[in-house]
Amino acid sequence: MFGLPETFLELWFVEDFIAAYNWVWPLCEILHFIGLIFLVGIVTIFDLRLLGVAKSMPIKPLRQLMPWAVFGFGLCVFTGLVFVTGLWANVKTHPIEALVVDHYLQLKLIFIALAGVNLLAFYKSGISEAIDAVGPGEDAPPQAKFIATASLVLWVGVVYWGRLVPWGL
Repeated sequence: MFGLPETFLELWFVEDFIAAYNWVWPLCEILHFIGLIFLVGIVTIFDLRLLGVAKSMPIKPLRQLMPWAVFGFGLCVFTGLVFVTGLWANVKTHPIEALVVDHYLQLKLIFIALAGVNLLAFYKSGISEAIDAVGPGEDAPPQAKFIATASLVLWVGVVYWGRLVPWGL
């Protein structure tokens, strides 16, 4: 199918587990949304501070929340993989077909990849270290504001396209 092995992305044990227990899929949806809350919520607070909202709040302590954002991302990746590899058990669609046909899923994955590139730019460009020096009441550098704006747009896009994924099949 589509030039890939028929069993690519098919995990029979995930499909069997979802088929055997009707609570697995809804639980994964709940966990996916909890992961999104951690990830997008924390990143949004951080990005808004970089953009000048709540300027009295120091930036450096907000970084202590980032491990929770990473936890949320991990939760989303895990549950997302359950959704893709267990797709046949829920909606009788092959995972490869979903990846090739569902344009909303493709857009969501593109936005996630671009958010990763944006995050890489944040850390590799030196902006990450520069914002540690920004104190309460001070503005973040223009480059940090650009990266924060891109981050907000990309993560809102991930959520938006993700909500449309079920309608793309």
